[in-house]
Amino acid sequence: MKKQVLALVLALLILLLSGCSRVRTSVVTAQTQDVPEETAQEAEIPPSEQEEPEEPEEEEPPPPEPEPEPEPEPEIPPEPQEEAEPEEEPEEEEPAVDPDAPTQQDEDSERREFDAASSGELTPDAEAPVYVPADEPAEAQIPGEGETGDPVSVESEDGELTATQTVPADEADSLGTSEDGETADSMQTYYLTLLDSRLGVLFECKRLYVYWENEDEYRTVYKSSREHQLILGAGAYDVSAKLLEENLTVDAGWVSRKNPDVVVKVVERASLDQGASICQDLAARPEWSGMAAVQAGRILLISRELLSTQAGQIGAMVYMAKLMYPDQMEDVDPDEALRALTEEASGVAASGRYVYGV
Repeated sequence: MKKQVLALVLALLILLLSGCSRVRTSVVTAQTQDVPEETAQEAEIPPSEQEEPEEPEEEEPPPPEPEPEPEPEPEIPPEPQEEAEPEEEPEEEEPAVDPDAPTQQDEDSERREFDAASSGELTPDAEAPVYVPADEPAEAQIPGEGETGDPVSVESEDGELTATQTVPADEADSLGTSEDGETADSMQTYYLTLLDSRLGVLFECKRLYVYWENEDEYRTVYKSSREHQLILGAGAYDVSAKLLEENLTVDAGWVSRKNPDVVVKVVERASLDQGASICQDLAARPEWSGMAAVQAGRILLISRELLSTQAGQIGAMVYMAKLMYPDQMEDVDPDEALRALTEEASGVAASGRYVYGV
């Protein structure tokens, strides 16, 4: 059937393209000479009556791919059951302690120990004190010639402001004592000891902070300087203790943020006559009005000449301590201390003004 239809289509095509009936007849004859009669009759059917070609059958869509089976979830092993903790046995109650029972000792122990179960209390009106001081203090041993040892303080029987101390020879220079003598009376030792005894008991929170300024404005001191040691010797802290040596020039804002309790300014001795004006200028610096030192009026002017000798430096510490801790130094006259120190060191007592503000 398909061959017949194909032949018919070819014949119609030739008829349309060729206008010659001879050619058409010959072609048809050539194509249909082997075709049976039924096929030839069908070929003469006009084009309008020919059967339409069958439409191709629609292809069936491919079957959907089977969905992958979900993987089985791994089985989680059951958590091991916690073993039941054994019940704690109830602690036996200790017997009540009699507060009035005397302290007992364990006689069988290798060393004597107090029984932990016994009670004890302080008895203010006990007949015998726990510590009984010796009737007489031990005499200080004075080292012989060439011997060294720890310094020993010896009380002097005469003089209100005299202290006697035995010191090693290598410390004689720093304390102003003689290397030749076995003992030396030293005003410097007396005031150093006085400062240590009065200010050494201060709580840390009670110690004040000091801003020390040299003759140059806003130029403070380094932690290895003598001025730093004077601040510590007077029982205070140095606000510039953490500065590097190349950063000692500060500004008003830095000082204000440190908020020192005391300002110490080094000046020429001749300028102390204008001490009030200098203190006012310092208090009027930018950002200084709210500082603790300005609010409390603790601004101390120290002459440069006073710091040129060891006696003067100790006197400066006494002046600073008097300004900062008046209660601890109530019975100390810094002017008298400076006169005694300078007279001992040089034979001539200092006179006139060396500081302003105390």
